[in-house]
Amino acid sequence: MNKKRFFGALMMISLFAGCASVETKKEAFPLMYESNYKPLSVLVAPAINKSTAADAGELINVTLTQPLADNGYYILPIAIVSEVFKAEGIVAGEQLLAAPMSVFKNNFGADAVLFVTINEWDKNYYVIAGNVTVGMSFVMLSTNDREVIWSYDAQVVLNTSGQSSGFLVADLINTAVNTAVADYVPLARQVNQLAINTLPFGKYHPKSGLDAEAKVVLTASKDEALKDE
Repeated sequence: MNKKRFFGALMMISLFAGCASVETKKEAFPLMYESNYKPLSVLVAPAINKSTAADAGELINVTLTQPLADNGYYILPIAIVSEVFKAEGIVAGEQLLAAPMSVFKNNFGADAVLFVTINEWDKNYYVIAGNVTVGMSFVMLSTNDREVIWSYDAQVVLNTSGQSSGFLVADLINTAVNTAVADYVPLARQVNQLAINTLPFGKYHPKSGLDAEAKVVLTASKDEALKDE
């Protein structure tokens, strides 16, 4: 099987003018409105961590379950699923990319699998300017036939530059401290929410099936979410 690449629709707190397109949820993710694809239960695979932060994957686990559940999906307990995979020597999502969908369907009863790729989890410091960036890709596959039923890319950048005091040394120290102490978890929650806001409501949400005409902002084709190199 060829190595897979994750792409989706890039979104930031401030969208790049001229790059974004707007579609309805049904236009963007039509399979999510078909009864044979719309998932009830979702398994969140261990994160695919492309950042240099070793603990990023664990932190993602504590920020993802609640917004998915609030959106109307039953999420298989991430801690239990992770322990099952660890017992089999699987600790990263990359190890599951080539797994048959029957593994998730037959052993866990999952209707869909969500792969999350951590693309950015960085603190950047440039003399008197700094920022903290969290960027992730989300790809949900049906366990029926591995179809991509939802995908999205989202990124949040927190400006940690200190307010100018007129004193260069003080500004340098302020920016350095702000960048060093910035907490990733609230940023990860924002990224998750940006993405999940585009996800059609699940069966357990009172508005399930009623959001087909809701508008979502996309900057890349969802058809490229999983593409052979």
